[in-house]
This record gives sequence, C-alpha cells and structure tokens, in this order.
Amino acid sequence: MYKYMSYIWMSLAVLFVQIFLLDNINIGASVALWMRPMIFPLIVLLLPMHWKMIWVVLAAYGVGYIMDISLGGEGLYVATLLPLALIRPTLIYLIGRHSVDISDEKHILSRLGTWQMMLYIASALLIHHTLFFFLEALSFSHFGQVVLTIIFSMLLSTTIGWFVVRLFISKVLVR
Repeated sequence: MYKYMSYIWMSLAVLFVQIFLLDNINIGASVALWMRPMIFPLIVLLLPMHWKMIWVVLAAYGVGYIMDISLGGEGLYVATLLPLALIRPTLIYLIGRHSVDISDEKHILSRLGTWQMMLYIASALLIHHTLFFFLEALSFSHFGQVVLTIIFSMLLSTTIGWFVVRLFISKVLVR
C-alpha cells in the first residue's frame, strides 16, 4: 500500500486542480470556447505499467466516473478515458520502443527520455481530446471549430500536464 501512496496523492491533486481550478477559470466566453485544459488523463497515463489491464481499465472508469459526477459529463469522461487506458501500452511501445509485457521491468515510464515522455503525454492527450470534443459535438457541422479546439486545448493541456509530470515524476515513477 505504501508504494501506491504517491499515485493516490498525485491522483487527488490532479483531480482537485482539474475540478476546482481548471474547470472554473472564467477567462471569457470566446477564449473558453477554444481552450479547455484537461489534465485528468494523466492519472491513467502515469499508472504503473506492470498493472494488469483490468486494473488500469477500472482505474480509468473510476476517474471518468468521478469527473462525470463532478462536472455533469453524463458518461462523456468515462467514454473518452477507457479507450486511452486500452491504447496506453501501444503508445509506450511506439514512442519508447519498449515492450510492455508483464515480464518487463516495472518502471518503463521512468526509462523514457524527456522528449519521449513529452511525446507520450502529447500524443495521448491528442487522442483523448479528439475523442472528447468530437463526442461532445456529435456533429461534423462545425468541424473546423472542433479541430481548432482540439489543437489549442491539447497544447494548453500538454503544457500544464508537463509541469504536473515534472512535479510528480520523481515521486511516482521511481518507487
């Protein structure tokens, strides 16, 4: 239990920042339309790689459920986090050239270089944001606006997420 306390504290901090800070910043309707930072997928992305897929999916479901209840997402957050949990090993393999079998070492994420970790976070957030904003829009009538929202939100989320990862990386990934 002690070795997972860092994950629990990181998860609580990210959820707190997302729910009470990032989703409540009122910077004007025109800016809020284009930039909606979402860093809560980091909770799923930074889970231990040696966890069985069922635990990762259950953790993603739990985080998505908390976000849905807190922000009134009606299943949108769960629906976008579950695919991210399922493709996480493939992303690590493609970006880090590491196999993520259970026989591998526990700390695959800590072996990624700085640019590989940044690419992992950015690509995962791009996938998440694409799913999220297209499911939220449920239409291709405003395709350009949705694409711009995905790009701007992903860039802002990656920037904020990178600071969160740098803050917690030594505490979470090295244990």
